[in-house]
Amino acid sequence: MDDTSISHKRLIHNFIELTWNQGRFHLAKGLLARDFTYYASMVNRPMGIEAMETLIQQIRTAMEDFTIPVEEIVCEGNQVVTQSTFSGTLVRPLLGFEPVDKMIALQAATFWKIRHGQIQSGTSLLDTGDLFHQVQKIYAPVRAVSF
Repeated sequence: MDDTSISHKRLIHNFIELTWNQGRFHLAKGLLARDFTYYASMVNRPMGIEAMETLIQQIRTAMEDFTIPVEEIVCEGNQVVTQSTFSGTLVRPLLGFEPVDKMIALQAATFWKIRHGQIQSGTSLLDTGDLFHQVQKIYAPVRAVSF
C-alpha cells in the first residue's frame, strides 16, 4: 500500500471519528474541501458541512449511545470506501422513527472522494430495509403460534 492510500484512509477515518463518534465538528472542518457535499440515501437532498453537522447532531441526540465503527476501508486513487455500522438505542424521535428500547444497527457503505488532501464528497448508502425490519420487530414482535 502506498503512502497516498494510507494518508487517504487516515483522513477518512479521522473525519468519521471526529464527526459521527465525537461530535467535534470544529476540528473536522479543516479536513473538508470548501465545496464539500454529503449525500445519504435516507435524506432526499445533498448537504454541505453545516447541514451534515445538523443531521449528525440530531442523530447523536436521539441515540445517546450512538457509534459508528469503521469495519472496512478500501482506497483506490482518490476514492475511499468505508463499510460501517451505525448503531445505538433510539431514545428520542428521529427521521419519522419513534423511540425504541433496544439497540438498532444500520449497515452503511460510504463512497468518499479526496481532492488535494481534503474530503470533497461523501455518499452513504444505508440498508434501510434492514432498519425497517428491526424496528418492525420491536414494535410488532412475532407471536408464537400454539397448536
